[in-house]
Amino acid sequence: MIEYDFLTAKDVDAALEYLHKYESIKVIAGGTDLLVDIHKESSRLEKFDYILDISNIKALQFIDETEDSVELGPLCTHTMLINSKIINKHFPFLVTAAKSIGSTQIRNRGTVGGNISNASPAADLIPPLMALNAEIELSSVNGRRLIPLDNYIVGPYKTSKNNDELVTKIIIPKVDENYRFSFQKIGRRRALNIARLNLAVVAKINKKDLKIEDIRIVPGSATPFPVRFKNIEREILNKKSNELNLEELAKKIGDEMVNITGERWSTPYKKPALGSIFKKAIIEITNLSNGR
Repeated sequence: MIEYDFLTAKDVDAALEYLHKYESIKVIAGGTDLLVDIHKESSRLEKFDYILDISNIKALQFIDETEDSVELGPLCTHTMLINSKIINKHFPFLVTAAKSIGSTQIRNRGTVGGNISNASPAADLIPPLMALNAEIELSSVNGRRLIPLDNYIVGPYKTSKNNDELVTKIIIPKVDENYRFSFQKIGRRRALNIARLNLAVVAKINKKDLKIEDIRIVPGSATPFPVRFKNIEREILNKKSNELNLEELAKKIGDEMVNITGERWSTPYKKPALGSIFKKAIIEITNLSNGR
């Protein structure tokens, strides 16, 4: 049985003071990951003496739009993302990803900050947010700093957040109307679905000549932690959509996965499966008749 003391904070300053005062502390909001790990006494859990509940900090639950970005509070639930007019307008594939998470109850309690900071290889929000070049604002009693999401996730279930820091904002840069999005997912079953593979693709396509002027490809659950597949991006960049050899690219993205992970027991399944959802994503974003 894991024993710990339970702390609560009603505002950000109080939470930061607790994080500064105590070293061996875990932060909880929705609890959809941490409580399960505690119940199972997961070997993934590092030793801790305190749990800090931040779920009542209303200042961390927001979705705001600025001129250049959309800003999310870390306590935004997946349901808030799904229902947000701002997210549906600017980043509809983020809504698709949020809808694929767990059950209604999990979506109502699980938070964006928790999904990111748990840093699961199968997290459904990390690939689309990484493909959107999202940044994480980290706060402590000593101030604040911004870090790109692809530098925040440093390993399976590991982040670069210091022990005295708290995620206080997720910043997503806006993109222009020429950008298109796709989120694909394969799971073990339709309900309470944990991804065996997922994939986020963001691409800018020139409407006149169909040239792909920017592309970002981020698979999930394919590598120890989500990373952009930049070799595949370079294969596609500056080509016209009708010039792409999807069969060849599908093989190459599977090879890229194996280059990162090596051959594993799941490779015979995941390699062709990743190629398959990659082809679906490229077909979706290059079908200009369907709009954004």
